[in-house]
Order: sequence, then C-alpha cells, then structure tokens
Amino acid sequence: MARLKRKWNLSPTRSQLAKELSQKLNISEYITQTLINRGVVDEQAASDFLFAGTGNFVDPYILKGMKAAVERIAKAIDSQEKITVYGDYDVDGITACATLYKTLTKLGAVVEFYIPDRQSEGYGLNPAALHNLISSGTKLIITVDCGISAVAEIAAVTGQVDIIITDHHQPPPKLPVAISIINPKQPDCAYPDKNLAGVGVAFKLCQGLWQYYNGTEAAFFDYLDIVAIGTVADIVPLTGENRLLVKMGLEQLHNTNNIGIKALLEVCDLTDKDINSGTIGFVIAPRLNAVGRVSQAAAGVELLITDNYEQAYELAQLLDKENLARQNIEKIILAKAEEQLETVDLTKANVLVLAGEEWHSGVIGIVASRLVDKHYKPVIMISIRDGVGKGSCRSIPAFDMYEALQHCSDLLTQFGGHRQAAGLSLPEENIAKLRERLNSFAAATLSATDYVPVINIDSILPLEEINASFIDQLACLEPYGYGNPTPVFACHNIVLKEKRVIGQSNRHLKLKLKSANVKDVIAWNMAELLTSLTCDKKIDLVFVPKFNEWQGHKNLQLTAHDVRQSPDNQTRAALNAIAPDRDCVVQVYLTLKEYNKLGQCQLTLPTIKNKISCNYNVDLPDTVLEMALAVLDELQLVTRELNEMGGITIHFNSAPHSKLDLTNSPTFRTSLLLREEYLNQHG
Repeated sequence: MARLKRKWNLSPTRSQLAKELSQKLNISEYITQTLINRGVVDEQAASDFLFAGTGNFVDPYILKGMKAAVERIAKAIDSQEKITVYGDYDVDGITACATLYKTLTKLGAVVEFYIPDRQSEGYGLNPAALHNLISSGTKLIITVDCGISAVAEIAAVTGQVDIIITDHHQPPPKLPVAISIINPKQPDCAYPDKNLAGVGVAFKLCQGLWQYYNGTEAAFFDYLDIVAIGTVADIVPLTGENRLLVKMGLEQLHNTNNIGIKALLEVCDLTDKDINSGTIGFVIAPRLNAVGRVSQAAAGVELLITDNYEQAYELAQLLDKENLARQNIEKIILAKAEEQLETVDLTKANVLVLAGEEWHSGVIGIVASRLVDKHYKPVIMISIRDGVGKGSCRSIPAFDMYEALQHCSDLLTQFGGHRQAAGLSLPEENIAKLRERLNSFAAATLSATDYVPVINIDSILPLEEINASFIDQLACLEPYGYGNPTPVFACHNIVLKEKRVIGQSNRHLKLKLKSANVKDVIAWNMAELLTSLTCDKKIDLVFVPKFNEWQGHKNLQLTAHDVRQSPDNQTRAALNAIAPDRDCVVQVYLTLKEYNKLGQCQLTLPTIKNKISCNYNVDLPDTVLEMALAVLDELQLVTRELNEMGGITIHFNSAPHSKLDLTNSPTFRTSLLLREEYLNQHG
C-alpha cells in the first residue's frame, strides 16, 4: 500500500510575542514560538514550563477527600489493620499500585495488593474479589486507577470493609458511597490540575500521608521513577503537574535505586543509556503492559516492589518474554485483519469493522491503532467468542467514536469510552448491521479532507539556525508526549545531494543535503519515496532536529516526518499567481532598489510589474505584488504612501543589521499558508 499523503499544517506565527519572550528568556525565537503554539504565552508561564521544580508541586490537601482518606489510612497503620491496595492491570494501575504499596510499607503498614485478571475478571472492582479480600482479613481497601463507577459493587459490601477510592476517570452522575473519594475530576474538587493519571492521584495520596506523619513542610518525592512510567504510559497531557512528575521522574530513572527497574533496564539493554519519555512509551511501558494483556499484571507490581535482584531479574525476563508473546499474537491478528481488508474497497469504506473468532481481547486494541495509523480510518476490532463480540475501537481526530456508538446503541449490549477510543460488546449477529450503520454515520458526518493525515508544523526553520545551542535549548521543552508533542519544523527549497535506502528490508531512506551545517536526514519507513525525489533538485522537509550518536561520533541530523520534491516550474507558476514566496519578495525588493538608485520613488503597480517582467521574466498578478509590497513594509524595509497621481511613493529605510526572517511579516505568513493550502489540495 502506498504511503498516505500528508497535509502540512503550519501553526500561526506570533512573531512579536515570540521575540519578546525570546529576549526575556534568552532563548531562540523559534523555541518561544513553539511554546506559544502550546499555549504558553507569557513570561511566568514560560518560566514555569521550562524551569519548574519541587516548589511547583500543588498541596495534596487541596484534593477533595484527602484529609478523610489520610486519617482513615493512618488509623489502619497505627492499629496494624490489614490494608489491600486494589489496582488495575494496565501500566497506570500497576505503577499506582506499586507506588502506594511501597509508601504504605515505608510508613509501617500491614499491606497487600490485588490486581484483577484481565480475561476472567475484567476492569475494576468485582464482587468475588471483594469477598475474597474480606475473607482474608482485609479491613481497608484503597483503589488506585479504578473504583469511581463501582456504585453497586461497593454498596454490596457496606459494613463489611472500608473503601477509599483514588481514581482519575470521569465520575458518573452517581458516586459510590465510600470512606473517601480522591479524584480531581469529581464535583467541587478545587484541585487545579484535573489531568493527573491514576498513578499521579495515588502519588498525591502518598504525599498527603507523608505530611501527616512528618509535618506539612516535609517533602516527599520518592518513587517518581515509577510515577513517570505510569504517567507517560497512560497518555495524559504532559503539562502542569504531570510534566513535573515526569521530568523529575526521568531524572530519578537515570540513577534509579529501584531494583526491579534496574533489572528491566538491563533486560532491555538500557543500562547507562539516555532514557526519555519515548523510551518509556516504546520500550519500558509495553513490557509492563504485556503481562496485563496476556498473563498476570501482578508480576508487574512484584517487579516494582521487590528488593531481591534475582527475583527482579527473573520477573524482568518474564515481562520481556510476555512482550514478545504479545507481539507475536499482535502479528497474527494483524495479518488476519489485513487479509479481511483485501476483500474491502478501501476507497469506499468510511469505518473499518473487522471481526474474528477468539482474537485476544488484550491485543485487539493495539492492532486497531496500527490499522488507524496505516489506513487513517476509524477501526473497530471485534473478538467473537460463544456468539458474543467484544470490540476495541480507535478513531481519527475528526470522527467522534463515542457519539457514533451512541448512534448504534440499539445494536450494542454495552459500550463506553471517549472520542478517540472506546470498547463495546454486542451479539455476533449484529456485527454486519453495526458496520453498515457506522459507515452511513461517517458518510454523513465526515468529508474527504477528514481522511487526510495532518502534520502540525511549529514553524519554518532555516537550517542555518540549527546548531548545538539550538538543540540544547530545544531539549528544555522535554519531556514530550500528549499535550506537549515533539516540536516539528519545516524548510523549503533545500538541494538534495544524495539518496539511498537503508536498514532491514530497505525500509528507511537516508538523504544528504547540500547544506552548510546540517547535511544528514533520516526518514524512517519512507523508502517508497526514493523514486519520487531527484538529486540536485530542491526538496521540502518536515523534520525534528536531533543529535545522532554513532560509534563515538556525534553530529546534527534531521529526522524527517515527511519529504516531498519542491514544486516544479508549472506548480511554482500556479503558486506565484496565488501568493508571493521568498524569491518573489526578493525580486520586488531588488526592483524597487533599482528604481531608488535612479532617484525614482513615484511608482505605479504596472510600472513595477513591467520591470519585474523584464528583469526576471515573471508576470505577477496585482494581488501578489501588493502582498509582496506589504511584506517589505511590515519588515520596515520600505515605507509606502499613496500619492496624488494614484500611484505609490516608496521610501527606503535603513538596511537591517542582521538577516531578516520573512516570517516576521504577517502577510508573508498568510502567503505561506495560502501556498501550502494549494499544495495540500493539488500536490
């Protein structure tokens, strides 16, 4: 299948604000523009974003329910009542469970943990597990990453055990009756950061407990390495307190004292290597997630709480083995799904609904995500067992999956989720009707452009701006993730020197540029673009600048997100009839300069156009010439005045002391957007 064409979406530039922040913070304007794109628009917010530390943590007692929860837990600790931490089988639930368990142990509690089995018990509190815990002597259950919807389950054990709920999911209209509920999303909770992961909420409880026993000034930052793993894995926005938790957690990960994490890093060949949010998301978290998907999530908790290295290493190897098993299951299901898609007309299908017997329920969500990435259409993967289908749904930004399922609710036994991801169950005989209904709904609500993947670009970045200092400044924006994506830049009209395919199965593209300071480009999984690019011709790039270290050598390299040949003469002519590019603005400037040397400043548009036509063999429409003049005026290179003859008087200003950035002109930024819009439609 050919690689899907991408739409390049250039973020609006606020050059004056970017310049002001650049001067105040002493960093590049391109960095401050990136901050602005993320909603960081004043000096204090930028300073907090870049340099926040331990003093920026929010008081845990602002969380509604914290005081009551801490007092009940302290009573259990002091009287040595048995406490059970009840978690969830995903990475957020595993890390939340381990964080609270270790803190309670440190405070002297009698504590155990419980993680339900994904296949036999499912998510959240269940009656059988609760009764077993009560029978085993548990007096207090503390949930982590679950419980907010367990109204009936908790009501059924009222008077038999005390329950404290810590959760971060959206509360239902009716809340369970518990000793305390800690959830920043619950009504009347004044906590400012509503986007904590489950492990983040559990950590705030740990901070509250620590202050109870050690005083309100006592700081608690233990186990942030565990907290960072869960926060990144749960794909919550890496802004506010989440950003701080992950930033400090990554620092702890580099020198972790956690025996289990050390063993896992060794098994993953990450010992003494740089670890960032990407390492967590693509290497560490999948291994913790795998045991929850294909075997027992309790092994993940055991890994994080053990003090025995031999046990830790065995568990880390188990996680690695289970991850390989998960990958193999995923490959098998993906192949079966792709086989089904061979019988589907993908040009007409709006939503891909695929179903198979006994597909592993812990893996179909991952496969659905893979298919969304490949085909850029909403996908529902359904596993059928005993006449019942259980599905995982993944969507594209324009399609509200939850709303679509509501539209089909009469066909479903159960469903839940949100705009981009959901789960469902239904009778097998309703699958075909669901496919038909969803495709009709998508046809009525989506347009052709909604099925085009979008690359959001922070700014046009001249390659000469990229150096070691720029990369170091860019690193201050880490950790990257949901809510704070990796900064992406673009450049145009760069001459391509060399091209070749590399890697296993020749899947990747390696490019060399005719550029003074950045010559290397790596384009992962883009080998199919090889024949569309011509050496010694100009290309356009969307990229992330990085350092590449290989065999002791460190050099600047661009990681390409997309590559295309720069517009040919015919396309350039069409673009130049819409809006001016850099060359056009330069031609107009040099033409005006030529008149200025002759002492002529009283000009008309036809006069300027004729001169440009003679000098450059280019015919500019009036609108394009007027835009180019506006760019020069906004950059304060010239001043325009209407004269009595109906023409314009041009006054040249002092020459700039440094190289000008045309994107500082609002009109030029509009021009870039107009040209990009044309390329997206006709390229």
